[in-house]
Amino acid sequence: MPEGRGSRIDSDNPELRPGAGGFAARNAAKSSERLRTAADQLDQAAAADDKAAGRFAEARVDSTPFGISPQARELAARWAATLAAREADARVLGDATSDLAGRLRMVAVSTRSTGFRGRLAVAP
Repeated sequence: MPEGRGSRIDSDNPELRPGAGGFAARNAAKSSERLRTAADQLDQAAAADDKAAGRFAEARVDSTPFGISPQARELAARWAATLAAREADARVLGDATSDLAGRLRMVAVSTRSTGFRGRLAVAP
């Protein structure tokens, strides 16, 4: 091993020895709390996404007429399509954010009860 780096297995420090109830055992509750806090923050972000989607929908419905010329009607149609696309994007983002918050909550519970130290898989 490179100088200055020792094996965790042979360490004299009880916090670094596997199965010694050191770092992982003491910080499991702290990790669970951090995961729950992150899930709460993701829920807040999901609520903001839903609110934004609602505002896009309102803007699409409440848009003022651009005029009666063909160019004005085309501009109005493009504007309405853009608002609809942004509304859909905000709803999808809100749903995905809410799903991730739920996954974090599940990991927080499993971390607390089983000592789980794996990675959270997120679909692309």
